[in-house]
Amino acid sequence: MTSSHQASTMIQEQEKMKLDPKPGFVIKTKILESKDASKISTKVFINVCHDSRVPKPSVDFEPEVVFPKIIENQWEIPIVVSTAKESKDKKGFPSLVYDCCINDDCFRWCQISKDLRLILIEWCIESIELITTVTLERDYSIPKMLSKGDLTQTELTAEELSDLGFKKLHDLKQDETLGLVEELKLDGEEEPDKKLPSLFNIGGEGTSKKPLIEEL
Repeated sequence: MTSSHQASTMIQEQEKMKLDPKPGFVIKTKILESKDASKISTKVFINVCHDSRVPKPSVDFEPEVVFPKIIENQWEIPIVVSTAKESKDKKGFPSLVYDCCINDDCFRWCQISKDLRLILIEWCIESIELITTVTLERDYSIPKMLSKGDLTQTELTAEELSDLGFKKLHDLKQDETLGLVEELKLDGEEEPDKKLPSLFNIGGEGTSKKPLIEEL
């Protein structure tokens, strides 16, 4: 190995950062559609976790500022999605687990704003769909647990971390996003735990059920 190649390798290794996420909450759903028919109906657990090294939006969260930006697809929470981990549900059936890691401040914002929390849940579901080409059930539940299994210490380069605006929802129609935000504004106080409809299926049936709280 040449000295220049060794130096390049060392620089790349130095740039890598290992996330050490802290647990937040869990989303429980299942696979509705998949090219692999054997995976249909498989339960999926999404660990929403947080780490200070994950970038946050350039504009801090203020509802009156951020919701209009969401409508224009100009504001989102960067999400680091782990690789799939195999697990089992409480009945012993195979299940899949993903970690969706966000910035510590973003997690605090979602604790304060239930509307933003609902939007984050949808973004996490869609992030997994984008990298796996499966369709997940939107009638999810929120189990009484901080995480499903151990959280993944994902390794990323500094460049990858700075590029975390990867999850862009460019195909969303502005009126659909506006309808989502307006629905949250109108209904958030009366039904704070209302399930968020899919951003790709706003107005469809079965989008108003309340998430269940389950013991696993």
